[in-house]
Amino acid sequence: MAKKDKKERKPQPGSFARHERPPEAATGQAAMLAGAIFVGFSALMSLLLVLEHLGGLSLPGCGQGGPCEQATNSVWGRIQIGSFQWPVSYLGLAYFVAMLLTWLVCRGRLPAALRHLVRLGALISLGFSAIIFIKWMFCPYCVAAHLGNFAFWIVMELSGPRVLRAGPALATLGLAFAIVTGGIGLIDRQHRAVARQKGEQELAQATREIIERSRMPAEQSPTTRPGVTQAPATQPAVATPVVGQETTDQDADELLASRPAPPDRPIDPAATQLVRRAPEPAPAATGPAIGQRPFTGRYRWGPERAPIRIVMFTDYQCADCQMIERQVEQLMAERTDMSVSIKYFPFNRECNPLVGKDLHPNACWAARAAEAAGMLWGTEGFWKMHRWLMERKGSFETADELHAGIRSLGYDPANFVQTMSSPETLRRIQEDCQEADALGLHFTPMIFINGVELKGWYAEDAVKRAVAELAATNPPPRSPADDHPPLALEKYISDWRDQPVRQLPPDTHAWWLGPEQARNVIVLWGDYQEPYTAEADKIIRSFLAGRGDIRYCFRHCPFNSDCNPNIQERRHPNACRASAAAEAAGQLGGNAAYWKMHAWLMENQAQFSNEAVAAVAVLAGLDPDAVLARMDSESVREAIAEDVRAGKQLPVLRFGAPPGLHAIPSVFINGKYVPRVRLGGQSVLKEILDAAIGPEP
Repeated sequence: MAKKDKKERKPQPGSFARHERPPEAATGQAAMLAGAIFVGFSALMSLLLVLEHLGGLSLPGCGQGGPCEQATNSVWGRIQIGSFQWPVSYLGLAYFVAMLLTWLVCRGRLPAALRHLVRLGALISLGFSAIIFIKWMFCPYCVAAHLGNFAFWIVMELSGPRVLRAGPALATLGLAFAIVTGGIGLIDRQHRAVARQKGEQELAQATREIIERSRMPAEQSPTTRPGVTQAPATQPAVATPVVGQETTDQDADELLASRPAPPDRPIDPAATQLVRRAPEPAPAATGPAIGQRPFTGRYRWGPERAPIRIVMFTDYQCADCQMIERQVEQLMAERTDMSVSIKYFPFNRECNPLVGKDLHPNACWAARAAEAAGMLWGTEGFWKMHRWLMERKGSFETADELHAGIRSLGYDPANFVQTMSSPETLRRIQEDCQEADALGLHFTPMIFINGVELKGWYAEDAVKRAVAELAATNPPPRSPADDHPPLALEKYISDWRDQPVRQLPPDTHAWWLGPEQARNVIVLWGDYQEPYTAEADKIIRSFLAGRGDIRYCFRHCPFNSDCNPNIQERRHPNACRASAAAEAAGQLGGNAAYWKMHAWLMENQAQFSNEAVAAVAVLAGLDPDAVLARMDSESVREAIAEDVRAGKQLPVLRFGAPPGLHAIPSVFINGKYVPRVRLGGQSVLKEILDAAIGPEP
């Protein structure tokens, strides 16, 4: 037994009990964890942006035409060395992953050299953040990555330096950065190779069509085919996107909502006396109808009669348009057998009511500036202003900047702003937009050579190569009156024909309408509560009625996040329940019961309720209570989920878009995707089916 008078040992200053952790050690552990969380968060945000760029993910608020895409395609979003481009998101992912690993290896105490690197990274994030807000390219994932980087910098400053040698830490950072960069590079290379292959195929086919058309007698026009009726060209209807993203394939069917206009307006109304007004419809053309008039712009560069005639629908703030412009400039400097003319399709509602959102804030004023130059100074003035605008990517901030540019072209800017703001420049641009819509334009640039659309223009040097192949055939010189590009409906049918046959993901819960041995197969992804889906479904079921050569399958894509994780909202509250009702009827009553419930759901979207489903179940010979109970079963949920997953797994359907479905209804005819099912506010699916399948043999 210990003596009572024995003095207890007291810890000496600077010493701790056996299992007690020094305060600075606990603080170091907390700092290490906090720093890892923040830099890891930045790495995650960068990874999402990389996957979005490579087409492996559809991020809400991003996508083609969204703020993330605008930031990526800006001069600040890419590092360019010669012709090589490297998105900043790639660099950010490699840096953050490498820094995360180095931070963990150093246990949150970086050597001085790396501390300076973190400070530099914070300054770079500060600069990018300022650009994001000044230019209003509000990419939420970019902002989140920079905020995480700021927080990491603060933790690093509070954690204190590491006294050990910097060599191992620098080696870790360099090795990790190299491995991540190399991995991204390999994936990016493969991604580009797939895009190049598709572009090469489209370019080869388009070039053959251009050569064939150039050999035809001038009086033969390819604008119509037997049995094809052209729908009127009016404002396109808006279909329902299935992911919560903004788009930029310049596709009116996918343009759903507009983001707020940026705060830095491109022209100061007080300084220029410009009146910003809502776009007014252009007056109806008094001359020949679209498709019958000579196909050319108002200002032609080159001879009126030429063997090679190029017409481009452009947007001065479209990056791809600027790339094509460089090719055309080189060709015109080398050749004397070409003519080039310009038409407009600005993605800005100030002059173009056919688009759904303002993707390019100064595109309208740039187009009006080009027209004003033509009105004041003729063809030479137009082309000088056109080149000036292309070089500046369609941007000018003030009237003084615009006036300085006009003086540099050798002209007096007096009355220029007044001419540019006149109703006549607006009328001309809107007339071009209406013609583009009648021709089925959905993105810029849209390029025609001798009246034939040049698909695959995004392949390397596509315009130059197509022109060279055409010139080698010695086409005869003709005038714009000999060029008659197909109108929109014929283009839609042609777009379906040009699609590759795709192997659709399997459907182990499929319900088929039509005989198993049918040689034609139609598959529709849609939503039982979405009006255009019901319209397309009615057309398809009517088309195959009484025929024995078509099978039809409906696959679920409810616009409701309750059962569709690919979207971020509950646009149609009853969409999941409606899909469940159809599946439950099929599981309990077989194919006939499924299609009876399917037809009622499509034809009575507004009347959906549990009571109505129960009544339809009775008419189908089913126990209504059993149907309602089955709607909540795991087997029904899995049947819907399988179709949702399949829609996400589809390959790229449109140029510039990531994989998967991006609009409903989405129709496949014999494995070929139908890019457009509506024109002029009306469905043209029946006409496409007539052309694709034809009468029953």
